Amino acid sequence: MRKVSSRELPALLAQGVRVVDVRPQDRRTTPLPFPADWVPLERIQRGEHGLPREPLLLVCERGILSQVAALYLEAEGYEAMSLEGGLLALTEGR
Repeated sequence: MRKVSSRELPALLAQGVRVVDVRPQDRRTTPLPFPADWVPLERIQRGEHGLPREPLLLVCERGILSQVAALYLEAEGYEAMSLEGGLLALTEGR
């Protein structure tokens, strides 16, 4: 699973990578500074996500849930990346 740094993010967004927010509903307090689909980790774990077969960048608050989701999707044959440090890395400038 590839971890994407906040410095790499603008280039990926410009290329049109599909961003998926994997946070549970009650943790979606930090707004996203870019468009994203919302598919909670639980749905990915159950295989009930309906995501297209294209490169996916998974995001969450701290980067942990997105790593877990990326591993599940990779096991299904997806190209999945995780935003290293999560959304907090963006607000803290890491």
